[in-house]
Amino acid sequence: MKIKISPPIGRVNWGTGIVIAFAIFMGGTISTAVYLMNQDVNLVADDYYDQEINYQQQIDRMERTNQLENKQIVSFDGLTVKINIPKVLVSKRLKGEIFFYRPSDSNSDIKIPLITDTSGVQIIPVENLAKGYWKIKVSWLSDGNDYFSEERIHIQ
Repeated sequence: MKIKISPPIGRVNWGTGIVIAFAIFMGGTISTAVYLMNQDVNLVADDYYDQEINYQQQIDRMERTNQLENKQIVSFDGLTVKINIPKVLVSKRLKGEIFFYRPSDSNSDIKIPLITDTSGVQIIPVENLAKGYWKIKVSWLSDGNDYFSEERIHIQ
């Protein structure tokens, strides 16, 4: 008497295994692509190509600012940001802006006009700003010369 042994139920041959593995791989790839395409991407700046082209002008602004006697333009004490433009640059033709840049959320970015008192100081409270990392960029024009200063702060 011969006993016939049949393969266990549910055993898959190698061809079917390859098809199943390929289907799992393709499903994972497609679902990852769909997920990543639906993520919100915040660029550093909407016009970063233009900014890159004009970066030499930015370097000139920063060098001009570094030649000033008072290089500490932006200071932060935990409650307020103090902008201190050197008195020699304070004139009736002083104009500029203060840009609060939030790298993690471009919707939180804020631009404030630079309006200093007669001694070149502007104080900005930060109580309404989101906690976390911020870059404060101050750019101004005084008597035909551009200046720029940047400071990183962490609001707690």
